Amino acid sequence: MRRWTGLPGSVQMERGGIKADRAVHMWLRRTLVYVSLLVMLAALWLGIAVFVTLNDEGIPERRVEAPESLPVAEAPLKLMIWNVGYSGLGEESDFQTDGGQMLRPPGRKAVEKNLAGIQDVLREEAPDILLMQELAAPGFLTHNVDVLSGVKDALPGYGMVFSSDIRTRLLPGPLGLRHGLGTFAKVAGERTKILRLVEEPAPIMGFIQRRYHVQVTELDVAGAPWVIINVHLSAFDEGAGTRMRQVREVLDLAQSHYQQGKAVVLGGDWNMRLARTDFAYESDESALFWVHDFPQEILRRGWQIVIDPAVPTTRTNEQPYTAGVNYTTIIDGFIASPNVAVEEVRGLDLGFRITDHQPVVALLRRTDGPEAAEAKSESD
Repeated sequence: MRRWTGLPGSVQMERGGIKADRAVHMWLRRTLVYVSLLVMLAALWLGIAVFVTLNDEGIPERRVEAPESLPVAEAPLKLMIWNVGYSGLGEESDFQTDGGQMLRPPGRKAVEKNLAGIQDVLREEAPDILLMQELAAPGFLTHNVDVLSGVKDALPGYGMVFSSDIRTRLLPGPLGLRHGLGTFAKVAGERTKILRLVEEPAPIMGFIQRRYHVQVTELDVAGAPWVIINVHLSAFDEGAGTRMRQVREVLDLAQSHYQQGKAVVLGGDWNMRLARTDFAYESDESALFWVHDFPQEILRRGWQIVIDPAVPTTRTNEQPYTAGVNYTTIIDGFIASPNVAVEEVRGLDLGFRITDHQPVVALLRRTDGPEAAEAKSESD
């Protein structure tokens, strides 16, 4: 009688191989199911994030009180304005919206380099009040560098309010956006107010509705009432229709304060040429698609545009910056009421090394002479 010794080795190996193939096949199927579920969940999450971002009408604020009580401002009042372009638009950068190739800066080191330069300028100038535009919390465009905190660190002893005009929702920090206006003060004033402006009809990239607004700060300077308004108007609205509506809104707001006997200064990025300029450039005219002139004819009598005509404040971003090649002009400046006298105004020529806008500094004092009184009586 013969004893059964099992299947031949080749058959056992073949069956073992079939079992292994089935196990691999099952593992692949499970993996595919899990990946599909993850993709579906990610798409659902992204859809919810887009919906919430588009429909969120809030303007979030971050306020930091000065560590000590602030002194009352004395004349002349030193104001500074600067659109810092989220510390991401130094000389090495271009930007897609302006016709360039880059969606964000070349890398984190570029943002840190720009921020260090911004901090140096702020420490040197130390204005009484600083009005900033395109300030940013850590996020996608800053390579997660905290530009907002970096600016605040350069200004110890200042109070601060930051309010976002661009904000994404439900996206993790490194993918999110939180950009907006910042007012920093080392002199005493009332709580800064946030007032909305008309918005563009279409969202950015289809899901980010920019919540335009101004920051309004009231204070006493040498015992007299002042109002300082931080402004950043629309840039890419077709035909400048939104910009024109916004500028009328802010000028009406300023006039209402002036009629109450206050000195009023609006400062920031107007995204309109505040003066005709003839700085040398080689940019193609197509790169100037956004350029429109400020409607000076709507200024009431005695109101004044305060700029340094010798220093450009912005450059085009269709390519990285090269002096004499990129188009440059003046769109950043102040508008002051008739009872404000200008002692000095300086554009700071930084060669566009660290930002695509250049800061402007002004020394201002109040004057209530006959010209201011006449302008006020005509507006009343």
